[in-house]
Amino acid sequence: MRRKTIISFCVIIDEKQNRLDRFLAHELVDISRSKIQSLIESGHVFVDEKIIENPNYYLKKGEKVGVDYEKLPKTAIPSANSDVDFSVLYEDEDIIVINKPAGVVVHPGAGNYDHTLVNGLVSRYDLSAGSDESRPGIVHRIDKDTSGILVVAKNDRAHALLAEQFQIHSIKRKYLCFCFGVPRMKIGKIETMIARDPNNRLKMSVSKDKGKLAITNYKILKTFSSFASKIECELHTGRTHQIRVHMSHIGHSLIGDSIYKKKNYPIPKEIAKYINEFPRQALHAYLLEFIHPKSKEIMHFEIDLPNDLAELEEKMSAFDIAKV
Repeated sequence: MRRKTIISFCVIIDEKQNRLDRFLAHELVDISRSKIQSLIESGHVFVDEKIIENPNYYLKKGEKVGVDYEKLPKTAIPSANSDVDFSVLYEDEDIIVINKPAGVVVHPGAGNYDHTLVNGLVSRYDLSAGSDESRPGIVHRIDKDTSGILVVAKNDRAHALLAEQFQIHSIKRKYLCFCFGVPRMKIGKIETMIARDPNNRLKMSVSKDKGKLAITNYKILKTFSSFASKIECELHTGRTHQIRVHMSHIGHSLIGDSIYKKKNYPIPKEIAKYINEFPRQALHAYLLEFIHPKSKEIMHFEIDLPNDLAELEEKMSAFDIAKV
């Protein structure tokens, strides 16, 4: 049965545009690349009447490309909410640099549509449309229960130039975390593939041959006897839950991370309850460095540990001293 299409094109070979997603991005200038890829992957694009679900499909001269919009999910523009908690580290006409507290989701999603960072931002700013109108201004994300620095775009030009820096991994991102135990190497590099966990769709996991390459460099900054460590992690890629997955993979799960904790670690009984009941993963995005999309200046931001992680460090340090 012939599919109902809204628009169709005849392919004229252009070496720069003959890949399916690039071809459609060139032809459908009012639709974002991410929506085009969603159309393709969900079976709403076809070539010569045959459904093609691979964005990397290479077109041939004379082929006819059709697009069916009927079942493309509609995105909603987020509502404003002035009660969302965050602080601004820097702002100009192009960007905003945010300190996001733990507990705040970055953008709307299932089960949380009006209490996210985006809802708070749109109550105060005009933001870029970006690649998804449900996530205005959002160039990158950190987990709900991770605290720290984010850069947000106010206009589409800034968004595109920042997104390009993230894509080529030229942005410097460093995190502080507290993990169980002490890694064998003081300085190390973790390089694996990370994919969706086949047994739990809410988790990510290290894979031998699936997913995307993930690279984390780490350095031990401080140890608390042998039961915990303070570690600096630098991301060279930005995969979902990357630091949490990688630290768990080498046997040193983050304190407070119930999702990726693999075993019960030996902890001194005097502080075991406090550490085992720590309410969120002990992870903080403390450093962000990038090139300003307009001025081309290097923008460098660092922030201290939030109160809960500072208290965690203080309690573990105090125990270490008392033991000596």
